[in-house]
Amino acid sequence: MRQSLVVLFLFGLLVSPRAEAYTWMIRHGYSSCAACHADPSGAGLVTAYGRAQSELLLAANYGKAKEEVSPSTGFLFGAVNTPDWLLLGLSFRGGALVNQAGSADPTVRPVQMASDIRAQATFGQFRANASLGFALRRARLAALTTTEANNVVSRDHWLGWDNENQTLLVRAGRINLPFGLRNVEHTSWVRERTRTDTNEHQQYGLAVAYNGEGFRGELMGIAGNFLLKPDEYRERGYSGYFEWSPKTNLALGVSSLATRAAYDVDSRQPDSWRQAHGVFGRWAVNGPVVLLGEVDLLVNSSRDQSAGLGYTGLLQADIEPVQGLHVIVSGETLRTVGGVGTNVGGSLGLAFSFLPQVELRVDGVVRRFATETGGTNTLSILSQLHLLL
Repeated sequence: MRQSLVVLFLFGLLVSPRAEAYTWMIRHGYSSCAACHADPSGAGLVTAYGRAQSELLLAANYGKAKEEVSPSTGFLFGAVNTPDWLLLGLSFRGGALVNQAGSADPTVRPVQMASDIRAQATFGQFRANASLGFALRRARLAALTTTEANNVVSRDHWLGWDNENQTLLVRAGRINLPFGLRNVEHTSWVRERTRTDTNEHQQYGLAVAYNGEGFRGELMGIAGNFLLKPDEYRERGYSGYFEWSPKTNLALGVSSLATRAAYDVDSRQPDSWRQAHGVFGRWAVNGPVVLLGEVDLLVNSSRDQSAGLGYTGLLQADIEPVQGLHVIVSGETLRTVGGVGTNVGGSLGLAFSFLPQVELRVDGVVRRFATETGGTNTLSILSQLHLLL
């Protein structure tokens, strides 16, 4: 087991991964994501301003004052200066994972979560945004090719229009679903069970996003995932959130999602309705501590099954004792629709941005899944390196 952990850690150092949005940026007074990300609700391609703030606020400064840092805002750490109308980003996310379920022997395997190149062209008030990447496994719902593994993926691609002061963005295409905390832990139950992670659960549709002083929100009409075949498995409906920031260090929001599919892609139930409704919040308690929370009600029904209720929740504390070093403590709970009991989980993580736009992270996750005879325990240890060029 010790040798496996060593292999895991070293592999995490050698495999490049993807950087994402950090909801704890509210620590620095950023309740909105639109200034730093091309997606107004966060995640994905970073703007030139976002690159600069990443270097000034996120990376370890090793004792340097903010005024002594000269941030790189161009592509490839500033080696390539793109024109003002073009944003480019090359991002990777990967590492290695140790899994142990019950009394079974632990398994060790490499993981490659994303390897994407992202771009956005802006002409006046119009934008064209797209990503293209490669996935060894999973991400089938974002795949342009149809093999069992090694697929070309495009997680998002859309056309958009901004108003003159850039508080309103209307866009159409394949878009991240607006819902809840856009946290980086895409396997957390609040992301997995609501199907709102940014790894593969984007949908095609039309979205309207607003980012104003103290308020932000986005509402999307879902037309379905056109990369998923046949059409009977495509969901149609809506997803949206609204967030209010009464203070620069506090944000409170509500989310709602409802979709219908002729057959659910997971359960294969006919005439399937899926809903999630919840609340979320972010609070910078003081300088080093930020609390993040989300609770969602899950509602599923189909032609053969009456409506059933479940819920999921996440509470996370992000502690930054010195700039660039984060201790992340999380607790989560899940009651599946039609499940036999309540599942619980906890995690402890350590993340270190030792260079600008480069982060090493190690997480240990323990979960207990309720069963009719008691429960099953699982342990996962994930090491990963995030890199954004």
